[in-house]
Amino acid sequence: MTKPSPIALVVCDALYQEPSGKTALVGLFNRLAAVRFPATHPQMCVYASVTDVRPGTKFRLVIEHAENGRRVAELSGQPAEAVTNPTTILDLRFVLQGLTFPEPGRYYIQFWANDNLLLQRPFDAVLIQPAGGSSK
Repeated sequence: MTKPSPIALVVCDALYQEPSGKTALVGLFNRLAAVRFPATHPQMCVYASVTDVRPGTKFRLVIEHAENGRRVAELSGQPAEAVTNPTTILDLRFVLQGLTFPEPGRYYIQFWANDNLLLQRPFDAVLIQPAGGSSK
């Protein structure tokens, strides 16, 4: 099976689909800052864009810790819309609610088609001092 061609992988707070069909990405970010772990992020959205998609292609989104491989999310499935022309650009939107990061560190957000890793981006979960805390 032909491997789709990746175009983009973006992390943001929210995705909006306008009536005209345009997609708005709001609040792009690359890290989660928390005063304690495990830390739960209320909503994380991932936008993936690909082309050269053939019928029957199965997509998978994985978020895992870079060092220990512990997965915090995995979603899979086929696009709701039928892809009949491989030159069509397919925009996929994933909304993850209440995603918990068990420990600070680097995570990878991976976007797969069938068994091919198309795109991967780092995402950092960092421990910060609480507001008003001392620096002792």
